[in-house]
Amino acid sequence: MGNDVDVEAVVTAVKQSTKYGDTSEATIRELAEEAVRQHKKSKPAIKAVRARLHSIMAPYLGDPDYSAEAARLEAAFAAHDNAAIEAICQDCLYAHLSTRERLPILAEFYERIFAITGRPQSILDIACGLNPLALRWMGLHSYHASRITYHGLRFHAYDIHEPRIAFINHYFRLEGLPELAKVQDVAMDIPQEEAEIALFLKEMPRFERNYGGRGRPLLESLRAKFLVISYPTISTHGGRNLTNRYREFMFQLIQGHDWPVTELLFDGELVFIVEKRLGD
Repeated sequence: MGNDVDVEAVVTAVKQSTKYGDTSEATIRELAEEAVRQHKKSKPAIKAVRARLHSIMAPYLGDPDYSAEAARLEAAFAAHDNAAIEAICQDCLYAHLSTRERLPILAEFYERIFAITGRPQSILDIACGLNPLALRWMGLHSYHASRITYHGLRFHAYDIHEPRIAFINHYFRLEGLPELAKVQDVAMDIPQEEAEIALFLKEMPRFERNYGGRGRPLLESLRAKFLVISYPTISTHGGRNLTNRYREFMFQLIQGHDWPVTELLFDGELVFIVEKRLGD
């Protein structure tokens, strides 16, 4: 008996769900096509897609109330209240586990990275989460008549969560930056924009788990002078030290490439700065 599961029906069912309806349709479609090959009935196929999305989206890591925070930002920018803007950005960063863990070292984190790479005028933030809200701690701005300016900074951000990307673009617009955040699954559609730095922060382990074998091709294809790739040093559950494990994993990923690597160790985060050079 043939497979009677329709890809479009699976995509529609998942897009209509409350939990995963805000996910990139391209991601849902690829997972649906895979699920239809494995299951002969709609319900198991839909369940399989939702299970994969749970792993990819990691909703347990947290999200702010995007509508409420967008309104708060709007009011703070209208009042030219930099302290309020930064407090709201910190609230947003705190809402997601990955950036929450980085908050105590945020200014030091970027200061030490940019001391090696130079201060970039173009950034790719891969699987960005809420990291673009850390912009004011990156030290890429200056003050002009008490107003913050970014001197032509181009900040590209990629994520598969539609409300998150809409919120980031709203924030970029308020900061006077181009709205360069995109709903894009970098596993199937690798960014083609060029930049001085590509950030891929604490996502590679989950990326390899969810898209096995695509981590190395992603790093090879990114058109950036420097790759900044980080890993958590402590496991989320149980407190195991992961430093040596992820150091070994990182060098396996780039094995065979003549790319100089600088390692930085922070409290809670291990960073590798890979000098790839554009065109490598």
